[in-house]
Amino acid sequence: AGRRLEAEWDRCRWIWNECVAKSKQVHVQGKAGGEKLTCGPARLDKMLTEARRVTPWLAEGASVPQQQVIRDFATSRAKALKDIK
Repeated sequence: AGRRLEAEWDRCRWIWNECVAKSKQVHVQGKAGGEKLTCGPARLDKMLTEARRVTPWLAEGASVPQQQVIRDFATSRAKALKDIK
């Protein structure tokens, strides 16, 4: 049971890191193109769907906690951007 829980945590942490990377990538693209691009939950959900499709290790995990990671990331990011302003 401990190993399964640890594997689930590893998958969720990987998703968080992917959200950070995707958010930075979108920010850089927007800045380079002079556009205001956003990296909200809808875009991150698409990223997760694709990642689960092509990554068996990720698809072995439960989708609900993975989706919750995306919601938590989006909330944290929105708060951080609000605090910066």
